Amino acid sequence: MKSIKKKTIKAFSWDFIGRFFSQSSTFVVSIFLARLLNPEDFGLIAMAMAFIHIGGVFIDVGFSAALIQNKENSTLTYNTIFIFNIIAGICLTGLVYFMSDLIGEFYNNPEIAVLVKWLSLFFVFNSFNRVQNAILSRELNFKALTIRMFIASTIGGSLGVAAAYNDYGVYSLVIQILSTAVMSTLLLWSTSKWRPKLQFSYQEMKKLFGFSVFAFLERVMNNIFLRLDVLLLAKIFNPIAVGFYTRASTLQDQATKYSSSSIIRVLFPVLSKYQDRPDEFRRIYLKMFEIISFLSFGLTGLLFILGSDIIISLFGEKWAPSIPIFQILILASATIPLNSLMWNAIMSQGKSKENFYLGLVKKTISLIPFVIAIKYNILYFTVTWVIAKYIATSLNMFLIYKISAVSIRGQMISVFKTSIPLVLGIVVFYISDLQNIGTRIASALLFSVLYLVFAALMKNQGFIYIQSTIKEIKNSLNKNKALE
Repeated sequence: MKSIKKKTIKAFSWDFIGRFFSQSSTFVVSIFLARLLNPEDFGLIAMAMAFIHIGGVFIDVGFSAALIQNKENSTLTYNTIFIFNIIAGICLTGLVYFMSDLIGEFYNNPEIAVLVKWLSLFFVFNSFNRVQNAILSRELNFKALTIRMFIASTIGGSLGVAAAYNDYGVYSLVIQILSTAVMSTLLLWSTSKWRPKLQFSYQEMKKLFGFSVFAFLERVMNNIFLRLDVLLLAKIFNPIAVGFYTRASTLQDQATKYSSSSIIRVLFPVLSKYQDRPDEFRRIYLKMFEIISFLSFGLTGLLFILGSDIIISLFGEKWAPSIPIFQILILASATIPLNSLMWNAIMSQGKSKENFYLGLVKKTISLIPFVIAIKYNILYFTVTWVIAKYIATSLNMFLIYKISAVSIRGQMISVFKTSIPLVLGIVVFYISDLQNIGTRIASALLFSVLYLVFAALMKNQGFIYIQSTIKEIKNSLNKNKALE
């Protein structure tokens, strides 16, 4: 028990540090690229990458998740999945390359076809690292994953910025994406001790297939619907409008990753170890749910208040049309880590089939915003998109209750503890109609104080967790001073 706890804390610490530096590096790169490139360039790359992200799921058809969730894996198991991944990666590169002209016709834009041809190499590069990634995640060795992630994103980002500075335009983003993928794979091979052998067993694939097939189908649906906004909005609106939307969406996504993604990433292999101990599973889940809720809703409030200042000061005036889109989208960012947490909890129990069927319901609901987009505009689409995210969160809570007897009431209380001060903060912000940056910063500081006070009064687990972490850091520093 203590060993798992220590490993979990160490894994979380490394992953959090790595994500902080990696996301910081990516964020700095995005600032330079946003100033050097045009909104249309980001719209074009988003349209091309929508197909690449969807195709990426087919590299391992859910076997990576199965390798982490499975209690025991043999060398033959790892070798079988590795060979399958390589074959799938090569096939996907060939398929997408030859379909690129059709994709260009779909968008009625021949330049996207050229972009897709280059980006199809992404499948081959990524197929070489899936098994190593799963092994290191399973062992909670996030130190190796962290270092690799930071170095790869820094090198890839630097090459992208250099290309943009030399007027490569949208191809600067292609260079950034492909060089990051190559470096990521090379660094992972240099840090992982496992090496593949020419062994393949259909029986080993069959053993994992019962879990992986539903994990795969669910991931296919998720990836399609995650990119569906870009796919369909690009048909309805022009690349410039899509560029403004993707800039706001990317900034929202980066904010979500900062808030609690490290906890979530570590949690799947940890919860998998407790799949036969329901009481301990429920205890850990509810605690993590409240911590993530506290972090996510608090960060959402700050980013909503300061959204306009962040976009203008970092990316420039040309990105001003993305401000209202960002402020609406950021309201959904609190649900994203919670939904990811629930996904990990469901999959750690081996319930990929149930998760898949629930996903069908959620995806049907998420089609409604696109009907709104056709009739109205991109802002109306964004509002209904956010509402759909909150409905999906409620459905996930119900499934967690059904498979693990985790109280819906307990989950809802955690959400209300953090969403009430957020809603009040947004209402006050709109009523005040703050016009200058000074008053908005003061408003953000006031929101932070009131949010923390409310959390302390409600004895929020997230607030308690941060308090205890600060105390541990202080005690550690005091001990180091005493030793000196």
